[in-house]
Amino acid sequence: MNMKCNSTLWNLFALTLALTFNTLANGQAVYVDNGSSTTYSLASGDSLYIQSGVYQGKISKFDAGAKITVASGATFQPTGITNPRGILTNSGSVKLSTLSTNGGFTMYNYGSLWVTGSATLSQGIQQWTNFYGGIMKFDMGLEINKNCALLNRGTITSLGNMTVNKDASFMNNNTVKVTGNVTLNSADFSNGGKFDVSGSFTVNGTSFFTNNCRVVVGNGFTNNGSVTVFNLGLIWCPASGTSSIVTINGSATITNNGTIKSVDLTNYGNMAGSGNWYLTGHTINTGNVGINGSASDTVKIYDVTRTSTSTIFDEQYKKPYPNAIFALLSPPDTTNLLSSCSPEVISNITLPVKWEYFYVNLSDNTPVLTWAAEQDPGTVFTVQRSYDAVNFTTIASINGEEGKRVYKFEDKQVNTQSRSVYYRIRAVEPTGAITLSDTRVLMFTTKAGISVQATPNPFTSQLNISYQSTTRERINIRIVSMSGAVMASKAVNVSTGYNSIAITEAASLTKGIYLVQLISENTVIATERVVKQ
Repeated sequence: MNMKCNSTLWNLFALTLALTFNTLANGQAVYVDNGSSTTYSLASGDSLYIQSGVYQGKISKFDAGAKITVASGATFQPTGITNPRGILTNSGSVKLSTLSTNGGFTMYNYGSLWVTGSATLSQGIQQWTNFYGGIMKFDMGLEINKNCALLNRGTITSLGNMTVNKDASFMNNNTVKVTGNVTLNSADFSNGGKFDVSGSFTVNGTSFFTNNCRVVVGNGFTNNGSVTVFNLGLIWCPASGTSSIVTINGSATITNNGTIKSVDLTNYGNMAGSGNWYLTGHTINTGNVGINGSASDTVKIYDVTRTSTSTIFDEQYKKPYPNAIFALLSPPDTTNLLSSCSPEVISNITLPVKWEYFYVNLSDNTPVLTWAAEQDPGTVFTVQRSYDAVNFTTIASINGEEGKRVYKFEDKQVNTQSRSVYYRIRAVEPTGAITLSDTRVLMFTTKAGISVQATPNPFTSQLNISYQSTTRERINIRIVSMSGAVMASKAVNVSTGYNSIAITEAASLTKGIYLVQLISENTVIATERVVKQ
């Protein structure tokens, strides 16, 4: 009798422990799965942790505020996810037959995401982020809809088409390969890395197209709408493609001094702004090129095979305006990356950065590098220097010490006659894992330098500026668009040493890429690139 009673009490105790483990005091459930086929219904506040193994059950509900976390080495392969609106954080592997996410959904991908069927970011505010080292593969293409945003810092492959619809945004800072077609429908597109399209690239409606690195299109680039193109990099339709032609049916305003290279060009609409057009094949113009009247911009066009020296285009049915000129341009570099490309693709970052901070100051005309990071014993830091932000050379190696966080290095061999110098720190851990710090730039001026760091970056509202100064003075902090327009400016008093200030004016900026400049005595002494999401 007593044994039976004790057994019953023990079962009740075990049940109580299980309920306590799976349910928090406020009613929020916490589940830990090691590879099962269990069905989970996740309400707001609930969380599911895929700790190990392969999960092959069903997510019958995934409300906003619920969380699914996939650990490194684990696989999340559900038979289905109903109405996903929660937060999915993946450090392992996720494989889905289809994925259609709704408003409130957030994805943080550090591992591998593979969608074998259709993938859609449906309407509703949501954000997908593919971090350094993260891999996303979409077998049937990808569609991004209104109020949805995807930021790529890793690698994305789409074997189908990619469509970005009205009021949606796509930002690439590393590597994207699309074997189908890409279509923008009144959307925001920003590229700071390598964006390669085997098919066509079509821009419709009122879209914003920003390119700071390289976009390669294999089957023709067509503009059908009113498009503002901020181009510091290269947009290229190579001769090896199916159709190497740029077609303008709408209005294209090109800003900055990037290059568009193509074999053929047909303009039925309006070409304005600035920048370079390098054309090697047949060119036709029936529309407007340049601006009728006074203009500060110059459109430079080089038709390598033009049939007449009296015209810019082979078939010129309408004469370009005076600010559009024929110019003998050098062939653009289609192999190497430009200094305007993002640090992720230039540095070939493969793992998330673990650094606490990294500053570069100028003291007695000597760059002083200071950084802090948590590292395992046996980690080796190598200091790398570049004068063009592309080609880096190792100039020193420092062994990490157990219990030490802060390190310092003085570059006494730097060429101070150079206008600027770039630094980064490469950390090699005992396991062989490699991480890279952010790249810092130091401008040589006639006075002591100031290093600047903007956080968070990318940002959505307020921007915080951190910097170290070697003197007390009054400086200006200025935010400049990639077209050169000053978007915000404020004067501040700085003290010797570490300074921090909130730039609340940044909240009113539209989405895009900006430069934060520190100015002293009418001289830019430090610059940092930031991204507004």
